Amino acid sequence: MSKSKVEETDVLVVGGGGCGLNLSIFLADLGVNFVTVERSEHLAQLPKAHYLNQRTMEILRQHQYADDVYALGTPPHNMSRAMWLTTLGGDGPYDRKVIHEMDGIGGTGESQRAIYERDSACRSANLPLIRSEPIFKHHADARAPGQIRFGHELTSFEQDATGVTATITSLASGETKQIRAKYLVGADGGRTVGRALGNKMVGPSGLAKNVTVHFSADLSNVILDDRVMLHFLIHPTRRGPLASGALVPAGGDDAKWGRHSKEWIFHFMVAPDDPSKFDEAMVTEQIRELTKLPDLQMNIHKISHWMIEAVLAEKYRFGRVLMAGDAVHRHPPASGLGLNTGIQDAHNLAWKLAMVTRGQAGDALLDTYETERRPVGSCNVAWALSSYWNHMLSAASIFAIHPANVYEMVGQPDEDNEIAGLFANSPDGRMRRARMQEVFNTHKVEMFDHDIELGFVYEKGALVPDGTPAPERDPWGSKYQPTTRPGHRLPHAWLETDGRRVSTHDLLDTSASFVLIANAEGTQWCDAAQRVGAALDINLKTVRVAHDGDALDTDRNWQELSGVGEEGAVLVRPDGFVAWRSAGVSADPVAELDAAMRQIIHR
Repeated sequence: MSKSKVEETDVLVVGGGGCGLNLSIFLADLGVNFVTVERSEHLAQLPKAHYLNQRTMEILRQHQYADDVYALGTPPHNMSRAMWLTTLGGDGPYDRKVIHEMDGIGGTGESQRAIYERDSACRSANLPLIRSEPIFKHHADARAPGQIRFGHELTSFEQDATGVTATITSLASGETKQIRAKYLVGADGGRTVGRALGNKMVGPSGLAKNVTVHFSADLSNVILDDRVMLHFLIHPTRRGPLASGALVPAGGDDAKWGRHSKEWIFHFMVAPDDPSKFDEAMVTEQIRELTKLPDLQMNIHKISHWMIEAVLAEKYRFGRVLMAGDAVHRHPPASGLGLNTGIQDAHNLAWKLAMVTRGQAGDALLDTYETERRPVGSCNVAWALSSYWNHMLSAASIFAIHPANVYEMVGQPDEDNEIAGLFANSPDGRMRRARMQEVFNTHKVEMFDHDIELGFVYEKGALVPDGTPAPERDPWGSKYQPTTRPGHRLPHAWLETDGRRVSTHDLLDTSASFVLIANAEGTQWCDAAQRVGAALDINLKTVRVAHDGDALDTDRNWQELSGVGEEGAVLVRPDGFVAWRSAGVSADPVAELDAAMRQIIHR
C-alpha cells in the first residue's frame, strides 16, 4: 500500500449520489475548488426518488441543466393523474374497479396546472434516479474533470482550526491518499461522516419494511388510463400487509412513458420484522397476485429492501464538517420530498461555501446553513410522515364496516363483504362511497403540497428581517402565498429584457452574485448597490424594473408581487431567497445597504 503527497482543495464532498453530485455542480459553477469521493463504483441502481418538484427544477434551471431532465422525464400528460384501484386484470365482479382518482402530483393535472404555472417558470418533473443521476454526473464531470471520483472511500478524517485532513482509499488499487480541505461536506446518507461524529438521528425509524422491485414488463393492454403515474393497488379480497402495493412507470431506453413504459417500479410494505427474503420468485408471485395478471412476463432488474423512517439529525454542522441530504434527514417516500430537500440543502450551502472560501464572508455565514435548513428538514420529514399515515387512513376508509353490511351481505363470502359493500347499490354503499371520497380527498397533502414545495421560509439566518409578519400558511400545504418578505423565495414574475421574456428567477446567475431588484424610482438603491458591491468586493448586480430601466414589467405582476413601493428595492441572495428589502427611500441608502450586506454575510 503506497501513500502519495497531500492533495489540497477548498471543499471535500463525501458522497456521489443525488445530493453530492448536485452540490458538485453548484460548487463548480461558483468557481470553488473541490473533490467529490463516492465509495460505490456505480451510479444509482434503483429507480427511486423520481419526483422533482418545482423548486428543485428552478435550481436546475438556474444552473442550466433542467432541460436535460425534462427531455428524458415523464411528459406532463403521463403524470397528470393518480388512481386507487383494485386490480389491473381479472374478471371477478370487483376486479379492475376504480376506487378513487384525482389529479396527479406537482400541478400536472387540470385542476392545479394554472396555479403552478402562475407561481413558477418551471414545471415539476418525474425521472427515476437511475436516469437522473447520469445527467447529474455528466454535468459534474464536464464542469470539473477528474474531481468526481467514484470507487474511492473516506476511511478517516480529522479536523482542526483551519481545515480537515481526510484519508481516501481507492477500492480498486488499495492506494490511500490524504486530502486536505478547508471544509468537508458529508452527503453520504449518514453512513460514514455522521456516524464518526456521533450525530444523532431523532424520530421514528423501522416503521415498516418497504420492498421495491424494478422490473420490465408489457402492461400497455391493462393500464386503465394513460395519464396515471401513481397506481395504488388494493386487492379486493386479500387482507394484511401483502394486500396492497404501488405501481409507478419508470420509462426505459426508448423514452416511452405511461402505459407504454418498458420499465416499472413496484412497492409493497411488510412488517419491520418480517423474515421473508422476498427473492425474485416471491416478488414475481406478489406482483402477479396483486395485479391479477397470473401470466405476466417480467424481467426483474433489482429488488431492494429498506426501512421506512422519519428522522432528522440533531446537527447539520460540526466545526469544519457539514452534512446534507439523507445524512441529516430521511423521509417516508410519500410527497417525494427526500431528494428535493437534499438538492435544496446543497443549493443553500454552495454559495455560502463559495463566499467563505473566497474570503468574501465570515465563517459564521456557514452557521446559517443549519439555522435555515434544519427547520425545513424538520417540516418536510413531518409532512412526509403525515402523508405516509394518510395512506393508512385511506385504506381504512375502504374497508370500514358499517353494521348494515352484516345484513346486506348475507350470502356473500366473508372475504368479499367489505369491498362488495363499498360498491353496493344501497343506501349504505352510497354512504360509504361518499365518506370514502372525503377521506381520499385528503391526499391533497401529498399531491398538491404547493406551499410545502415553494413556501418554506427562513426566519433566521443570512437575512435582515424587516419586522413584517409571515403570510399565514395553509394547514393543507396547498395554497402558496408569494411574498418578498426576507427569508422567502423570490416570487416568480415574467419580465421583458432586451425583447426576451424572462422570469425574475432568470435574473440570478451561476456565480455567487447578489441581485438588487429596484422599482421604477429606486435609482438610489441601484447606485448604492454599485458602491457597496465594490467596497465589499462582492458581485452585486442591479436590475431596475421600469420603462427606462433594465427590465419591463409587461404583465404588471412584479409591481404587485414586489411588496415595496416605486422607490423601494429587494435584495436577492445567490440561491434565490430574499435577504433584505426596503419599502421606499432612505436618508443614507449606501450606509443602510452596506449594513444589511455585512449582517447577511457576517463581515
